[in-house]
Amino acid sequence: MQASKSLPEAAKDTIRRKFDGAESEDPIVLWWDDDNYLKDIIEQACDELGVPLKTAEKTPLELRADPVDGKQVWYVPHVKEPADKEGDYDWFRDVQHTGSEVEMSIEDLTVHAFERGQLDAWELKTATQADDPTKRREIARILHDQLTGGQLPTLEQLRTQIVTGGYTDPVAFVLENGWGDIDDSSDTIEQMQDLLTSEGVDAVASKDEPVGIVAATRRWAVAEWLIHAGADAERFPREFRAETAGDHDLPELKSLLNNTTSASLLADRYLGEAIWPDVVADVDDPWELADCIVDAALERRLWEEWHASFDAGDYETCLERAEERYDALLGSEDFRGSYQGAYGPDSPWTRTWEQAAEIARLAHQLETWDESATDDVVSLYADRDDGTWQIDNAVLNLVVAGEPETDLPDDHPATAALDDLRTQLQSEYVEYLEDLGDLVTDTVEAGAPFVDEDHSYQFFTKESDGLESGQTIALFVIDALRLDLARRLADELRDYVATLPADAPEFAVDEDVWLGTLPSETEFGKAALTPGEIQMFDVSLVDGELQPRRNNRRVTTNRRESLLGGDGWTVTREEEEDGWQSTRVAYFKNDIDDIGEKELNDLEAMLARRVDSLAEFIGTKLKQGEWDQAYVLTDHGFVLLPDNASPEKISRPAEASDSGRRWIAGEDVAEDSPGVLLDSSSRLGYLDADVSILASPLKRFRKQGLGDARFYHGGLLPQEFVLDFISITQG
Repeated sequence: MQASKSLPEAAKDTIRRKFDGAESEDPIVLWWDDDNYLKDIIEQACDELGVPLKTAEKTPLELRADPVDGKQVWYVPHVKEPADKEGDYDWFRDVQHTGSEVEMSIEDLTVHAFERGQLDAWELKTATQADDPTKRREIARILHDQLTGGQLPTLEQLRTQIVTGGYTDPVAFVLENGWGDIDDSSDTIEQMQDLLTSEGVDAVASKDEPVGIVAATRRWAVAEWLIHAGADAERFPREFRAETAGDHDLPELKSLLNNTTSASLLADRYLGEAIWPDVVADVDDPWELADCIVDAALERRLWEEWHASFDAGDYETCLERAEERYDALLGSEDFRGSYQGAYGPDSPWTRTWEQAAEIARLAHQLETWDESATDDVVSLYADRDDGTWQIDNAVLNLVVAGEPETDLPDDHPATAALDDLRTQLQSEYVEYLEDLGDLVTDTVEAGAPFVDEDHSYQFFTKESDGLESGQTIALFVIDALRLDLARRLADELRDYVATLPADAPEFAVDEDVWLGTLPSETEFGKAALTPGEIQMFDVSLVDGELQPRRNNRRVTTNRRESLLGGDGWTVTREEEEDGWQSTRVAYFKNDIDDIGEKELNDLEAMLARRVDSLAEFIGTKLKQGEWDQAYVLTDHGFVLLPDNASPEKISRPAEASDSGRRWIAGEDVAEDSPGVLLDSSSRLGYLDADVSILASPLKRFRKQGLGDARFYHGGLLPQEFVLDFISITQG
């Protein structure tokens, strides 16, 4: 039964009835309420009726200040002095004879908000009475809030709120809080039983203890969601067969997840315990119930089925199912960035299935990358949509994601399986790198595969239109920005510029594939990225040492800065310097290489964080600066081996005169030298020497003083020399 009027409307009706028989032509209302539960309600009623109101602010004695003989008085005290209190005063003895006195509490007025003659309303008054002042204040607040708003409540809703302390849904209260702070008196237990059974939870009818009521309600709710997802209702005991009206009606638990702030607690509670194991075990295809995100029995069976498919090599099905389960556990994101209807992105339950999807995707990529054999190694690796660079990115993500299953219960199947799967895939990743190295070797020995590509030493010539003196330019030269990291950076920059205010400059972010200088080391790569015509740059063997040169002069760090300065560039290595005010600024940063060379712990996570910080730094500089154009460049990429890889350090041949970790150079470098020989037949326009470069990911030449167990570059794997240059244009 729904209330028929608000508390102010009920007060107006009471005042009208009393004033109808008033002898005075201009009656007034005197008002005192020691707890002020009804003060604003009476003020509103009198204002809408247009009658005077006289209130006492501190003590009812204020009402005696001005006699009101001959005038009708309506008085609504909260409570008179109780008879058992010392004094037994009636403070209104001298005013009640001047008119009609009405003694009515907020609970009494609540009864009048419902249709007259409804016995249930008087039962509500009994339910609302409380001797404890704190409890009574809470009840009064609920009655006031619910009966002064636009949407009037039903009796059941009021009863539920009073019993539960504010909840309008008794089922939601029990599902989220258990018994909570409700007293466990027999009257309260009976009221909760009535409230729950009226909502269809028949399973509590036979329970006479709070713990039994809570357990039955939760089992009922899990059964409801399973039935809603498609489980056969006949498999459940009759009292647990929740009725579902259709797909558009939400199960109670899902509805609760739309509104709760305790999703993580609910996830552990309802996915950490097997509620209906026998029912779930009898389901033919558990994936038909994948939208149901409660009951550990279902969660375990889904995982076991997924793992069996993975072991069978059905990676596409694994990916599809893991994404389906992940989406169900994730929920839907609202405009505030909060997630509803499920557990959100940070829950270990969600992150475990997210990693399962990444594992399935990576396994599929590792299995299929070489199905279309090609001699175009650059395209094979760098293609935006289908390139194998995504394997590097997936491996990085897999390591950064960590071990989400460690936060799940110990008996969850993923706790025993995921670590083995991660180890297996990282071993397969090394095999992929070896096979990719063999492919590069074959294509180089079969011809000159890199002739038609853009090379980084051509940058200043090929981009001359964007670098002309009339434009303001910023160069961000980031050491060792591997292609997958560069593409992640470009995506983050696009996200950044999309959030700029409407009056901020507009930026377009584009990417192009370039090849780094071979050998792909800092000394040669940075030298290539200096001003000068194409034919002025070469890599030559001088007195037994391989050197980058321009105009027949070696390019050192100082020489590079001198060349940039002569072409009008301000060179800086600091994020905050006066040089950023220049119209042509070149920023050089070596920290990615430094991170890798030092082989710090959590290397993958540090690389991912570095991309995030670069995106914020570059985006902020773009917003603050007034450049027409900006470029993000790099000198080389790198190979990053898993922790469990076993690289081999080999000795360089005696005839070699110079070497790095991944290359050797000399007058007598022969075809049978370790690696792939790059000589005049490779037709690299800048390479004026014979250099043999390693393509195997597990081999490098001994070079003292440098750590190289996992992170290295200088060789012929695409990860080392296929680069992504980012251009950012304003306007």
